[in-house]
Amino acid sequence: MKLDNLVSSNLNKLNPTDLIVWQYICKNKKKCCHISIYDIAKECNVSRTTVLRFAKKISLDGFSDLKMMLKMELGKEGEDSSADIAKAAVNLCKRVGEEVAGQDFTSANKLMYNAKRIFVYSSGYVQENVANEMKRLFLSCNLLIYEIKGIDEFERMLKNIDKTDLFIIISLSGESAHVVEFARKLHMYGVPFISMTRLKSNTLASLSAEHLYITPIALPTAVDDNYESMLMFFLVVEIWYVTYSRYLMEQGIDDM
Repeated sequence: MKLDNLVSSNLNKLNPTDLIVWQYICKNKKKCCHISIYDIAKECNVSRTTVLRFAKKISLDGFSDLKMMLKMELGKEGEDSSADIAKAAVNLCKRVGEEVAGQDFTSANKLMYNAKRIFVYSSGYVQENVANEMKRLFLSCNLLIYEIKGIDEFERMLKNIDKTDLFIIISLSGESAHVVEFARKLHMYGVPFISMTRLKSNTLASLSAEHLYITPIALPTAVDDNYESMLMFFLVVEIWYVTYSRYLMEQGIDDM
């Protein structure tokens, strides 16, 4: 989904000030790929918080998520040589492989195996794609993962969950206010959850029963800031699925 579509689908949440921010971004997409949130706020004569709030109102995790989508939409091959691009791709695959190989899915698999129900919450556009892939893969293991969409749905779920349930929360930073609030409430109710974030150390990870982490890996693009590959998120989900299928076999469950 493109930014234009995200804005259209969330138009009822936007006030006149939000629309001023969007009009500026819409007219200056290439420029907004590499300027800061403070620059956009200054150009629109609004606060930094207003720009951040706009990004969250259209279901993104934050301003960095917005810039990432702009780069994905406008990105084109940079002026780097083919050799440089090939080298970057090789380094990407090597680093991804090394990091995934270093993660232990044992505790995550046990939590999934023992859970009565499993829910996933994704805090933004990219994370939602990861959640969809997770649901698709684990269905092969006869594991139905329910996706929770939005704050209201989460609040309703709190009335009907207990310690036998399991949540998976996917967040780029692990520091978004609503994500941390969700995590604290689950922690208070004694409901275990697994976090997936870009960095090891963050508030969400500190509250989770198990944490899967993804280190951002930059690739060269034509814009000033480097594009961060999301390949790691999807690969972690795939390896998790493979290890879980093997875990089922070890438990004597082979009817998948």
